[in-house]
Amino acid sequence: MDKPYLTPEDIAHDLGVTVETVRSWINRKKDPLPAFKIGREWRIRREDFERFISEKMNTRDDEDKS
Repeated sequence: MDKPYLTPEDIAHDLGVTVETVRSWINRKKDPLPAFKIGREWRIRREDFERFISEKMNTRDDEDKS
């Protein structure tokens, strides 16, 4: 069963990017990756992560059509 909440480390591993990249997505002003903290640790709902990635994939497709 998939975990309902992911860590930046989980996402970094899945996408082959650094943890710092994932944290920059969380902290950016425009269109951030939705996340919340439990103590000092970030957590991301799996559905928010999947939506974030889906929107990024669609953005690229939309740019190609222009």
